Formats: sequence, structure tokens, C-alpha cells
Amino acid sequence: MDKRVLISMLLVMLLACPILADEKEKDEEKPVEPADQVKIAQAVAPSLLRVEYTVKFDKGEAPPGGERAIREERALEQTGFLLSPKVVLTRDITTHPRFIKRLFVSFAGRQVEAVPKAYIKGRQAMLLELAQPLTGAKPLIFDVKAESPYQVVHYGRYDTTLTKRVWPLKLSSVYTTETNRRYRAGPSGCLVVDKEGKPVAVSMDSEWPIDDSWKGSPLNWPTISSGEMNKALTDLEAAAGKNLLRVTLNFRSPKKRDTDGYSRREENRTEHNTTGVLVDKNKILVLANISPKVTARLERITVHPPTGEPVAAKFKCTLKDYGGFIATLDKPLGGAVTLSTTDTRKYQNQLLLSAKIIIQGKKRVAYLAHNRITSYDLGWKRHKYPEVSWSARSSFFFDIDGTLVAMPIARREKVSVKERGGSTGAMLTATSYLVEVLGDLDANIDKANIPLTEAEESRLAWMGVELQGLNKELARINNVSDLTNDGATGALVSYVYPGSPADRLGIEAGVVMLRIHAEDQPKPIEVRVESYGFAGRAFPWDRLDQVPEQYFDRIPRPWPSRENLLTRALTDLGFGKKYQAEFFSGGKIVKKDFEVIVSPPHYDTAKRHKSKPLGLTVRNLTYELQRYFQKKPGEAGVIISKIEPGSKASVSGLKPYEIITHVNGKEVANVKEFEELIKDQAELQLLVKRMTRGRTVKIKLPEPTTAPAATTKPAED
Repeated sequence: MDKRVLISMLLVMLLACPILADEKEKDEEKPVEPADQVKIAQAVAPSLLRVEYTVKFDKGEAPPGGERAIREERALEQTGFLLSPKVVLTRDITTHPRFIKRLFVSFAGRQVEAVPKAYIKGRQAMLLELAQPLTGAKPLIFDVKAESPYQVVHYGRYDTTLTKRVWPLKLSSVYTTETNRRYRAGPSGCLVVDKEGKPVAVSMDSEWPIDDSWKGSPLNWPTISSGEMNKALTDLEAAAGKNLLRVTLNFRSPKKRDTDGYSRREENRTEHNTTGVLVDKNKILVLANISPKVTARLERITVHPPTGEPVAAKFKCTLKDYGGFIATLDKPLGGAVTLSTTDTRKYQNQLLLSAKIIIQGKKRVAYLAHNRITSYDLGWKRHKYPEVSWSARSSFFFDIDGTLVAMPIARREKVSVKERGGSTGAMLTATSYLVEVLGDLDANIDKANIPLTEAEESRLAWMGVELQGLNKELARINNVSDLTNDGATGALVSYVYPGSPADRLGIEAGVVMLRIHAEDQPKPIEVRVESYGFAGRAFPWDRLDQVPEQYFDRIPRPWPSRENLLTRALTDLGFGKKYQAEFFSGGKIVKKDFEVIVSPPHYDTAKRHKSKPLGLTVRNLTYELQRYFQKKPGEAGVIISKIEPGSKASVSGLKPYEIITHVNGKEVANVKEFEELIKDQAELQLLVKRMTRGRTVKIKLPEPTTAPAATTKPAED
């Protein structure tokens, strides 16, 4: 054959092959016409069902996410796929059974009762068993060999109308995660068919395998039967009864403060019941996100096992970053929980068990159900927080073997980011993080959040400054508008106590304190000054006689409380902590190094003496009182902090916050001297000062008074 002819033939063949290949590819990718998509929808229609369930209230509690459906008297619904005459595949219903009134499947206006048959492992799906076949419904028959192009069929409500939607299947590129999970993103809750409408697969999740293993009948998927699930839940109920326990915390009564004091409702409780997780036979993790101010009053911990007598426990340490503390049991308990150390992301879509523990007063209630972790949220320190159905966010999650995978525990916010009056709610947290914390407690505890004696309970941090809050005008005058958010933060130093830390560092009145920079805090602590009862106005000393004695306890203090936003924040940082205070002075920012130290005695920690015959309590004049009343250190006087209604002190006309300077002509320097001077006296002549005005008050006693020893406890009067 001529060489030129041969070359020409080869060129023709080479050019023809790509053309034929392109034609074939174009034929495969040729879109299915709308009319053919309608035929596909009609062909699979007998296999697409509606799974419906009506919900109800249980014990006065609304079903999560279902209250609207109850009000509107309608069922909740989702897609179902008929796999056999009596078996339906649907998305997993994780609503607790106690809220489900009726479960049924609908097709062409007919309804059939249904019950759970099995739960799919690794997919957000379950199988239902019908009470009887649905007339006219046709089970899906899958053909894994059916060729592409594939179509997706979704059945649901669009604009209130049940609608079958058909569109071409297009899978995204391959995703590979840091946990070595590989998948392609695709549609979920849908049926996949070929161009003729022949079923190929059902997708219940948006993550598809990268190979063809997604094809085939869901009847071949691994499952856990309803019976097996019931047994697993029964076993978990028994185990959780031993390791998720009711714990009672008892606190000393809080000090009664004036209405302008810095306190919150939870800080006033004397008893709190919560859940404790038994992490070993001698140790329990008590889930209580309480502040140092509350922990200071903690007196008694009692653990309530499911059987037998309550067991006392001793406080050990507060977790630094989580809302809980460790207590050691006086008597060992069996049945401690096993905490998972596995990366919680390995449990995504897996079938898990959930236990919702509700503490209602002295009663512990447990609700057990199955559930799944659907996704994750990146949070604090890049921790991965499991996302679950709304109803299960406060539940404990276990794997089928009873290992605790995730638990609801609050994250303890640091002082600089914590909002006043608020607290972080419990977040479902992987136990693998807590295992790390429990394994190195010394590095993960808050040494400032501990129980204290009654004498130490009210101690506060001390800088030695009095502050005046800024406003727009003061910020402008002091050239700090841009540094204080136009006066919203920052404070003017109005007074520096001689000998205080601030005084030793050269801080002078007139400078502006801007913020605090503390160790281990993610952001600076902005200095803010809250107002108190008589801020900007004079205390009504001249009208004190008009106040009925039953209202004496309600009279706000004339001076600002020593516990304020700044002293509370510094106290919660912990004594001994280093910090920098930032000031604006002389036209520039100046930083001074401080250490959190305990303040001198203040009104709430002052020594006191209560005289029962007189019906009054007096306290020493502390540093802030000396300044308020313009007294020199060591100047005579004790302040009246409480007067009992109907007492001799009340009848004689004595009032709260007056100062007694002399008893029977002798100066009184402190409560100890006051106690000695009134002892064994039949008549008292008291020199009393109300601010600058003095008067003499005479009180006759029926018999010599032997007063009890003065107390140094800063308890309430």
C-alpha cells in the first residue's frame, strides 16, 4: 500500500475517534427533558409516602419544636420511602417517645399506623413497620446496574403543596478532612433513579461515598432493631442511675446587703440541687457553674445514690474552664462512668443513646432515648462542639456500649469576657476534652474559686482608689473620648488612700483609669463604675427620723459599696495574681504593675458587737467610713449597723448609720471598747452623731447588762 495512503487513513481514524467519543459523552450528559422528568415523578409516585406524627405535652412540658403544631392541630411530617409492603424508610425521628401521640404513614389519602422497626447505623434514618400494607403503594426495587445520567427525586411541601421535584444528580468534588474522612457532597432525603425512573439508591445524608457504595437498597444497610434499642436504653437507665446522680449543695445564708449592692439572684440561694457525674468510685464531677462569691459560702455537699443512704462529699477543686467542681466522696460508690477519649467527630451520624437528667427540687427524673450528632461547631480554643437536635442539647450522650461521649457542661468564662448578670449555659461538650482536664487537675483548676470561712467570705481586692464614672463631657474634658468609647468606659480617680498600693505606685487623684490587663485573660477588663443609691445626691439625714422602724433594714447605705464591678473582677482573678492597670495621665497612657491583694477591713468585714438588751449592733469605723464621715484614723466612734424594731435602741430614737462616740462620758474607739463600756450598766448616756450634728441619748436598762463576747465574724447583723 502506498505510504501516503496509509498515513492519510491513520489521520482520518485518529480524528474520528475523539469525535465518536465526544458524541458518546454528549449523549450520556444529554439532559433529561422536562416531559421525561414528569414521567419519572409519576413512575416513582406509588413509592413516595408521607410519615406523619402528632405530638403532645407531657407533664406540662411542650415537645421541643412542636408547640406550634399542637396549637395549629396538625401533624408533623417528613418523606417516607416504601421498601417492602410493610417497611418504610424515613429520616430518624429523634423526638422523645413521650411527646409522640400517634405515628402513621399516609398515601393517597389513606393512613396506616406505624411503629419503629429498626434504626440505621451511620445514617440519619430509621425503618418503620406498617400495621398493614397501604393499598396502591408500590415498594421500590433497586437496580445498582442502572446507568447514568441519574435523576434526583424529592418529595415534600413547596408553598404548602405536596410536590415531587426532579432534577439531575450532580455530585461535588471530593472532600478529605483532617480526620481522614472522604466524601462527596450531594442531596439528602431523596430518591436517585436513572433516566427511565428506575430506582438506584436512597440518600438520607448530604455526605456521599466517593465510590459507588451509595447505590442499592437501604434494606441492606446495617441496623439496630427496635428490640435491641429498647434493651440498650434499659441498660443505660440502670447505669445512669448510678453515675448521673443528684447532688445537693448547701450554702451559708448570704450577707444582707443594701439594694445597690453588687449581687445576683443565684448568689442568694442557700440550697441547690444539680447533677453530678461519678467519674470514679471516690470522685464526682458536680455540674454547677457557680462564681467564687457563691462557692465561698459552700458548706455541705451531699450525693444521692439510687439506693442506700446519701453520701457526704468534700470539695476538692473548681475547674478553671468548665462549670463544675470536683468533690471526693466520704464513702466509695460503684458504677462510675467511662469517659470516651475518642475524637467526637468519629461519632457523626452514628446511633447514640441520650439521657436527659432533670433535677426537680429533690427529685431526679431521667428520660432515655436514641439520638445522633449531626454536625459540629468550632468554638472556644478550636474545640469541636457537637450539634444535635434542639431537644437533646441538655442531654448526656452515650455510645451503644454505655461509654459517655458528650455531656452538657457550661464553659466558665474568664473575668474579662464575662457579662455582669449573665452566665454561659451548658453546651454539649466532648468528654475527650474533660478527660484531659481531669488527668491534669493541677493545671486546670481555679484556685480563687473555693469555699471560705464566714470571716473570709466578704474579703475583696484592694487598689486603694475611689472612682467616679465618666460621661461624654468628662471624657472630653480629660481628653480620653477616643480611649473610653466616648465616656462609656473608664473612670476618674477621685481619691487615693494614703499607704495603699495605688499611693505607693504614685497614682494621684485626677488621672483616668482606663482598663486592667491581667494574666491569662483574653481581653482587657474595661473599667466601669456603676451608680449607687445616693450617687450624685445627698443622703437624707434630716429625714431619717421619719423612717418607720420596720423599714430600717431597707435604708440604702449612704456610701458606695466596696463590692463593685472593679473589686469583684479583681477578687475573682484571685489573690496573688499580677495585673497592669492602665491610666491616662499627663497626656499619655501610663501602665502600673499591681498584684491582687486583700483590702483592709471594710464595712462588710468589720468587727461587730450585738447587744441584745439594747437591740442594736455596732461596727468599727473602717477606712471608707472614715473618709465618708471625714474622720481621722483612730478618731472615736462605732457605727450603728442594725436596730431591732421595738427595742430600747429604737424607742430611744437611735437610727442606722449614726455614730456613737461616747458612752457615759468616755470615748469609744471600737466595738471592743463599746462592749466593755455598756457592761453592767443600769443607765447609758450615749453621745451620738448624725453626720456633723450631735446629741445625747439616754437609755435606762432594767438590770445590769452582761453582753456576750464581741464577734469578729463579718456575718449579717
